[in-house]
Amino acid sequence: MEDESGLIMLIQHYASRFGITFDSKLMDDEVLKPKLIKLLGDAISGKRGAVTDEDVREAP
Repeated sequence: MEDESGLIMLIQHYASRFGITFDSKLMDDEVLKPKLIKLLGDAISGKRGAVTDEDVREAP
């Protein structure tokens, strides 16, 4: 449950800064979810801009 709360907080923080710029269904994909979480964190910390579906689906 704590992981889910942290994830919700991350998404809320991201959304307050960038809006929702990716398909929320990506969060249901267990393969893409870790990459999406990393990209969201990078965006919040200023290492990159807004996250798109293409960013998440690109090969690492």
